[in-house]
Amino acid sequence: MDWNELTFREIEKILKEEPLVILPIGSVEEHGNHLPLGSDSYQAIYVAQEISKRINALVLPPIYYGFTELDDFRGTVSIGFDALYLLVRDILRGLIKNGVKKILIISGHASGIHMAAIKRAANETVRDYFVKIILLSDYDIAYELRGKLVPYEDSHAGIIETSRMMAIRPDLVKGNLRFKKGEKGSFLVIDNYSTVYPEGTFSNPEGSSKDLGEKINNYVIERLLIIIKENLGIM
Repeated sequence: MDWNELTFREIEKILKEEPLVILPIGSVEEHGNHLPLGSDSYQAIYVAQEISKRINALVLPPIYYGFTELDDFRGTVSIGFDALYLLVRDILRGLIKNGVKKILIISGHASGIHMAAIKRAANETVRDYFVKIILLSDYDIAYELRGKLVPYEDSHAGIIETSRMMAIRPDLVKGNLRFKKGEKGSFLVIDNYSTVYPEGTFSNPEGSSKDLGEKINNYVIERLLIIIKENLGIM
């Protein structure tokens, strides 16, 4: 169910049943020559909607912006740590004011600083209020398949992400599966990622397919349903 499509009376009635409420979070970030800037958001929204179909959860309007270090690529729009933390914190407080007790935050963007901002908001919320929150990126699950269905080094805009987008939004996937990596020493702090990954892909996307994307997406959804059941008792 889409939160935005319901009336306040409908929400009032549904919330009495203490349903799971899902907050999808993405980013506006480059994903190579072949994937759209909204790839992280599309994936998070898709997962949220599929989970909702299976357990009748409520899906909130997504947060399309996040913190990303790839803002030297044109089109990328990053927001700061504090801005993201405060936005998520205030949304969570608004949900609690509505009586929500079970929340899933699913982020299609998984960079460390981005997730840390969201985690800070979630940690403060569970400390201060009687609420259960599950927080993860769908890539915490999808990357379990590295070294199995895809090469172990698969990463940003690589085979997993490209295949998932081929299954979710094939109309937005271009055929320019280019990959080129510059020189980078171990543990080197990078200022401009475009100097190391000029094509915007962190691993080779060749070998991506819609069928593989469907397998990965199904794996993510089934694993997430298990996580929800284990932590919240929702089936």
